[in-house]
Amino acid sequence: MRTGERAIWVYVVALWIGGLKVFLGTLRPVAESDAERLIVRPLHLLGARSIAWPAVRGTEQMQGGDRLIVYYGTPRGMRFVALNLNLVKGRREFLKLIDERLREMGFEESLVDRSRYLSRKG
Repeated sequence: MRTGERAIWVYVVALWIGGLKVFLGTLRPVAESDAERLIVRPLHLLGARSIAWPAVRGTEQMQGGDRLIVYYGTPRGMRFVALNLNLVKGRREFLKLIDERLREMGFEESLVDRSRYLSRKG
């Protein structure tokens, strides 16, 4: 087998592995929450992100958009994870749940152009 053929096979195998990962990722909920944390499983990441509610620093969503960005704190600094809302079953209920939970924690809504932010006061 020549080097060029090997490279093609490596590429084909990588595509199949990526496709399999996306397919298997759709078998579990993309996002879920409970009283202690928010669990997000974006298809482009290998693992789930479990974010404790106190670690959440804010959210960003374009009005009428299909992406939710959750900003959260870690020991290494602030991070974010983007979630495709088209993949969330019960999208409206999920967004309502997050909205209610963050408002209970003292978050406020602000609108900048077409983006909607929920962040802590001050």
